[in-house]
Amino acid sequence: MMKTLAIASTLALIAGISSPPIQARAFAPYVDMTLWPTPRIDKMGVNRGIQQFALAFVVAKDGCKPSWGGVLPIPGDGADPQLSVVRNGITRFRDKGGEVMVSFGGANGTSLQQACASNASLQAAYQTVLDAYHLNRIDFNIEGAAQADTAANTRNFSTVAALQKDFKAKGKMLHVSLTLPAMPSGLNGDGKAVLNSALDNGVALDAVNLMTMDYGQAVADMGAAAKQAAQALYGQLDAAYKAHGLILPDALLWQKIGVTPMIGMNNSPSETFSVANAADLYRMADSDNFGLLSIWSINRDKPCPDNGHYVNAQCSGIEQTPYAFADAFHGFGEHWGLGVSQDPNYDGGSPATVQRWSADHAYQAGDVISYPSPDVIWETPSYSSRGDVPGQSPSWRQLSGPLQPWNALVPYQSGACALYLGFKYCSARDTQGGMPTSGAPWARAD
Repeated sequence: MMKTLAIASTLALIAGISSPPIQARAFAPYVDMTLWPTPRIDKMGVNRGIQQFALAFVVAKDGCKPSWGGVLPIPGDGADPQLSVVRNGITRFRDKGGEVMVSFGGANGTSLQQACASNASLQAAYQTVLDAYHLNRIDFNIEGAAQADTAANTRNFSTVAALQKDFKAKGKMLHVSLTLPAMPSGLNGDGKAVLNSALDNGVALDAVNLMTMDYGQAVADMGAAAKQAAQALYGQLDAAYKAHGLILPDALLWQKIGVTPMIGMNNSPSETFSVANAADLYRMADSDNFGLLSIWSINRDKPCPDNGHYVNAQCSGIEQTPYAFADAFHGFGEHWGLGVSQDPNYDGGSPATVQRWSADHAYQAGDVISYPSPDVIWETPSYSSRGDVPGQSPSWRQLSGPLQPWNALVPYQSGACALYLGFKYCSARDTQGGMPTSGAPWARAD
């Protein structure tokens, strides 16, 4: 009897982890949703004919509560301009045939799987995000200390398996991918342990997506290194599934492979992923039918001002044409939604009209205005006397729009960011007067 139960349990586990993969040949570039101005994914997607995006990153805030980048709570205030851009962008992109998945984790902040102490609280946090954006696709970007946190990974994947069962009971599917650091030799020991934890807990994985970047060593050919990592992952996936009692056919193993390079200059010195590298990687992905290609990130898929050569969150640091990397991977045209028809003239829905600031008006606490352009939104948290200029007075705080230059007169709240000497700096606590380059609480954020 015990043997029969053990066999039944094993078969149930295999049935779970062998659920259908994602469609092969999907290009889903990452979008850093924490940047200013908040990315308008519908406009980017429709203008370029991009079919889907991976929205990054959701982490913990105030304990076990989900947020974008530890700053914007989810679902948050429905009137918040930044959250409105996120929510409306997803809705409009879907209206145009696109789809999204949300990525949890990343290199910064505290992951929900580490912040939430129980399966129940973690599942509630994930469900909040699933409900807020009506998702059926999620990604887990597990790196740094989170990779080695065995208890958190077990809690995470047992919770994810429970969510997949809930979806299945409703006749739906929750698609799940893993995004993990890589070397040219594939996953390291911690990465393989994360993969095994997912399979141990019965999670059905669409793809294991390699971050082919920041190897920490000089790499002469980043395209070749990415291809080598993908080939190594093929063998690692084969071994992992066989260890769990499942032999996957060759085509299915390739469909479970994803690759995400950091385009342009990487954080590690002597590592630059070029457009030529992208074309080289694409040829292998096209031949072997990878499940997923992505880039970190679509926000960076353009040259820096004056073709500057530096690492930045909003440009690649190399000479290129805008969206050259997206174009290199454009042949991966399968779509998770109904399908986007490219329209270079689509401008999306305009943001809600906000009254322009006037020097002649005395503003009250809670008033919201735009200045100096319609997409730069400010709020006064207290009474503002007539003539106080937004960005030059402590009476105003910026809510959304392009970053404004740092000003010694402006009080910055914890998490607020400003431009200084051409770079983005963010403050870890409330501050006023201290130059961003002087150190804490300010730190470079690009």
